[in-house]
Amino acid sequence: MRIRIKVPTKKKLILYISALCIVGVFLAFTLFEKEKDLQYDIVILGDSVIGNVGPDGLALTDYIEERLGKSTFKGGLGGTSMSVQSGNLWGSVSNMEWSMIKLATAMWDDDWKSQFATLSYAESYQDVSNQILSYFPDTIDALSRIDFSTVEILVIEHGTNDYGRGVPIDNEENQFDVTTFGGALRTALKMLQEKYPKLRIVIMSPIYCSLGENREKKSYNTKYGEGGYLEEYVEKEKQIAEEFGVEWVDAYHYSGIDESNEELYLIDGLHLSSEGHKKLGLFLADYLETNKR
Repeated sequence: MRIRIKVPTKKKLILYISALCIVGVFLAFTLFEKEKDLQYDIVILGDSVIGNVGPDGLALTDYIEERLGKSTFKGGLGGTSMSVQSGNLWGSVSNMEWSMIKLATAMWDDDWKSQFATLSYAESYQDVSNQILSYFPDTIDALSRIDFSTVEILVIEHGTNDYGRGVPIDNEENQFDVTTFGGALRTALKMLQEKYPKLRIVIMSPIYCSLGENREKKSYNTKYGEGGYLEEYVEKEKQIAEEFGVEWVDAYHYSGIDESNEELYLIDGLHLSSEGHKKLGLFLADYLETNKR
């Protein structure tokens, strides 16, 4: 009598290993809570505009610290959005657990297990950029250890990836639809204001960008999917900031980064050059200093 053993395919093996990693991380963080041993005056959350550094190794947060004398945490995660997204397997998972709405949920619950579990999944996924894995673990780890009750200012910068993915700007029938840009922002603000009533929240709009191989798709003349022009996301932010009584700074129109000088301030039409990090960092620092509370 022969015993036939069915060997799982490579694809199934990867899925099994991923599942085991996720379960392991969940168990680990169920038994072990991170100590809140990090304190910052300013925390900035956003996408790669915030998460990346310039070719010289400096980021906009370095210029903010130097100008204001306040400890500033760079909490950007490249490729993430304000809203919860769907799409290919990797995009779905990463934008589900690392989007602004999910980070706000983690801050509300003081529970970062889902974010850590997604890191384990990322390590087993074949197409994930090494750049993401190089700084995401440190960023997530630090966020889980920050005592947000002692943070003075929280800056939220998002919108470019929502725009580029054609995310609906808003849902008139459901103002808190987290699959839309506006609904996700409202939901995040509601949670953060209830959890941290003394926290000064500042929304910084996305900056000008031009996409495509030759930068031919300008943010003012190109729409994607079900979304609009980038400026429409900027205007929605302004509207929602007024609804919730939080500050809003218009980096799209007034940061000094635009079509006329994008070769100087943007390395690829989207991400900041060394000069761009300095320009945007000092722009935000000037706003925070001028509008002290």
